[in-house]
Amino acid sequence: MTTLDELLRQHGQLTEVHVERWVSRGLLRPAGSGDSWRFEQIDVARARLLGELVDELGFEEESVETVVDLVDQVHTLRRQLDLLGHAIAEQPVATRESIAAALDRLSRR
Repeated sequence: MTTLDELLRQHGQLTEVHVERWVSRGLLRPAGSGDSWRFEQIDVARARLLGELVDELGFEEESVETVVDLVDQVHTLRRQLDLLGHAIAEQPVATRESIAAALDRLSRR
């Protein structure tokens, strides 16, 4: 877990104002409250992304929520596809071959 001070040191361009705004909007979800916030690695990475979107790429604050929502959706889809791949790999050879043939046929449409 990362403290607010550590987060701000890691991401030199971030300020407490940035972090407080993102926490209040639900874009970061630290444990604890106020001065004792502790951030999971996912929030540390998300803070980096938010900072890049706002400070380096010039996104407006309203657009940031949409971008983060889309990134979350992509990560969710990737996890689901990974699980689906593992589920398919556990199936008998005949089933896997049938799925491969169906995917090949459908991809030619």
